[in-house]
Amino acid sequence: MIRSHSFLLACLALSVACASNKSQDSENPDAGTYDGFYSETDEGGAADGGSTPADGGNTAATPTERPKPRSSTSTRDGGGRLGKRVTLTTAKPPVSGGDKPRPTPTNLKAEFEVAGMFPTSAPVGSVVEIYGSDFPEDASKANVFIGGKKAEVVEVTPGVIVAKVLAEGKGAAEVGKGTKRMNKRNRAKSQGTFVGTAADGAFGQPRTIVGHGLMGMVYPVDAGATEVPNFNELGAPVALIGVDDLDVPAGEAANGVAGLTQSFGIHFQGSLNIVESGEYEICLAAGDGALLFLDQTPIVDVDGSGATREECEVLFVEPGEYGLDLLYYQGADTEAGLTLSWSKDGGAKETIPAQAFFPPENLRDVATAVDGG
Repeated sequence: MIRSHSFLLACLALSVACASNKSQDSENPDAGTYDGFYSETDEGGAADGGSTPADGGNTAATPTERPKPRSSTSTRDGGGRLGKRVTLTTAKPPVSGGDKPRPTPTNLKAEFEVAGMFPTSAPVGSVVEIYGSDFPEDASKANVFIGGKKAEVVEVTPGVIVAKVLAEGKGAAEVGKGTKRMNKRNRAKSQGTFVGTAADGAFGQPRTIVGHGLMGMVYPVDAGATEVPNFNELGAPVALIGVDDLDVPAGEAANGVAGLTQSFGIHFQGSLNIVESGEYEICLAAGDGALLFLDQTPIVDVDGSGATREECEVLFVEPGEYGLDLLYYQGADTEAGLTLSWSKDGGAKETIPAQAFFPPENLRDVATAVDGG
């Protein structure tokens, strides 16, 4: 069986462009389309099994047909070394020190406004970034409500307020200036709606770290889906979620995500920071199905439907920051589960920690586009 999914990462970060119908403004005729990136054929793919395009071209600008990722078992040879399958390198150097400097937004508007928020659905205890302009410079003078409930202001930087969700609720993100009582003159509010939920330990695990973790775009999918859908055909996302890591054991996602308990898909985006070279065994467990890509290279395939199962791939990885895309779906009447783990040089396997992930660099643009959609 050959199936084609669309995949052009330059659009997917603005897959909100897909989501907010703004791709018509692009001069790129391919914006909003992913031409067959997930093909199971070898035609036009990488000559070395997926690590490098056969023509050496720019994969971000010119997507090519690639072989479906191979599954593997974690076998060792007689010398005790993990079997080497793919060498992964990137032109982007690793982030040293563990943290990226957060960019200061440019061209902020003069008027007081809330332009967007991330995430748009999160459990109590999560931190939320509220984007806008003309915010109070002193955190003590910012009065913030998220989902209709009072929130705790954690940090204020130019154009961004970080606040913690304290209670379940549903409503706009609102920022007031310096008074306990907000009115139309001293209040700015988002166009979009935030949903605060109870923490359930699965996709409802609180997001606790700003600047790390991954962004997830949530979509409803067909109840009869039996494989990872073409996310470019799913319309606008119903929510943005943030996760510190991916560690949802089978059956622990009974409450689903963003109000969807069955038949949903999530496109996780961001990057994976590798600071030391070595042989990494990367394992993906999913129910129903998932596909993992690093720098547009197919890495692990757990596509299909059914109970949570795990596949692993062994890579020799050079230091660098690798663009990460993980496409996951949960069909109907099965137990959801999704974990992403690794081990290095034959060591113990562990969940990939939040410190190794960075959200997309255009996170503010994505959140603003979703809020305005």
